[in-house]
Amino acid sequence: MPTLGCLWNRRRLEGFVDSALGSRAERMTAGHVSGCASCRIEMERLRRLRVLIRSAHAEVTDPDWSGFWPSVRTRIARETPNPVREAWWLPFWKPVWGHPRVAFGGVAVSTLAAALVLWPSPQATKAVTAPVQVQDVSTADPNRSVMVYSSPDDDVTVIWVFNPAEQDEQS
Repeated sequence: MPTLGCLWNRRRLEGFVDSALGSRAERMTAGHVSGCASCRIEMERLRRLRVLIRSAHAEVTDPDWSGFWPSVRTRIARETPNPVREAWWLPFWKPVWGHPRVAFGGVAVSTLAAALVLWPSPQATKAVTAPVQVQDVSTADPNRSVMVYSSPDDDVTVIWVFNPAEQDEQS
């Protein structure tokens, strides 16, 4: 029955048979194989497979290259190369190409320009953060309501008078 040690060492058996493991991994695998029958059988199967592969080794003949290089030379001589075109952006980049100071300066200036454009102005922050006070004012007429909006920073006050009876008549 496979144990946790079998699962850990089973993938190392092939390297153990080929003597391709490090010293520590080889010692651990050898210790496991000496006590585990299923891993020992697998190791013997791998050894027999290694012997069969080495005995079936066939001699590989070198390919015939005699017709290859003359045809390559003929094709190179026959074809004319396409002209090399530069990219459209290359003339813009060439003045900066070999000058890291210019490139760094350009990046710094563009960063500064972007920061100045995107930085919020004091007027925009003042308009956004200005506190508005809303008051409900009672009137003598029970059918009317008055709302007062005021901003202490801009000295602006807006007064709205609502009459629900008049709105019903207009509809």
